[in-house]
Amino acid sequence: MNRPDNPTTTSRARIARQHLTRTIGPWQLVRWLGEGAWTEVYQARPTASTREETADYVVKVLKPSCQHEPTAIQLLQREAFVAQQVRHPHLSSILSAHTETAPRFVVMPYVEGISIAAALQAAGRFMAPQALWFVRQTAEALEALHQAGWLHGDVKPANIIVSASGHTTLVDLGLARSLDTTRSSMEAFTGSMSYACPEAFNANVPFSPVSDVYSLGVTLYELLTGSRPFNDVDPTDLAAAHLTRPMPDPRLAVPQLLPRVSRLLRQMLAKDPLRRPAVPELIEWLVDLEVETFSERLSA
Repeated sequence: MNRPDNPTTTSRARIARQHLTRTIGPWQLVRWLGEGAWTEVYQARPTASTREETADYVVKVLKPSCQHEPTAIQLLQREAFVAQQVRHPHLSSILSAHTETAPRFVVMPYVEGISIAAALQAAGRFMAPQALWFVRQTAEALEALHQAGWLHGDVKPANIIVSASGHTTLVDLGLARSLDTTRSSMEAFTGSMSYACPEAFNANVPFSPVSDVYSLGVTLYELLTGSRPFNDVDPTDLAAAHLTRPMPDPRLAVPQLLPRVSRLLRQMLAKDPLRRPAVPELIEWLVDLEVETFSERLSA
């Protein structure tokens, strides 16, 4: 399910909206889940459904102010196109899309869970086997995307949903880019700067599948330590950190971290894309480390 990054507004009107029931197309919206910059997300059921107690779908709809905004429409259409092209157990799927005319929306299966960003906020940090497990599942979703010719472009904890059983789902394909597309030197930055790869700030270096590996490395670092490797507030300083600053040693925050895990992080966060592991290699490495750290889970 595609959940919003930061549903922070708490006005009475927005709180009340969570309890409203309305329809959009053939869908009955039964619960407001949150919002992003350009979308609202609702739990829903078909209007023809006779099962009032269930709502097994999610409708992601452009906000009224964005229904005719070209960029918002393009992002929603891209998400629908990519998700309908690529199917994987750890990747969000689109069941249907209505994006050519207003109201523009897409429909997805409802997935129980919360974003790993929210889980991390509650937990502080995760033990190594759990963090590696979450990241390995996400890497498997990325492998399917890359094999289909797409880069996710915005891998981060807020875009990974984890269920109570630990199953992860990578969501939000609106910023996906074709790996066959030639990059323009005038192309605007997209994605989240805190998780952006160095090549996002250097138009002379092309994007590639290992661009997602870097963002996943930032995510793994944060899951293990409770903090991102680079936390500069100023965007210029943050871009410079991704481009040139060495990764802080995660064992300063987690002394018991295995040296092999620290080594993996260094490779995932290499400034030179050629030094990062390819996704199939990364998955093998993560599986090995899950096994090696499994005793930590048993002793928890």
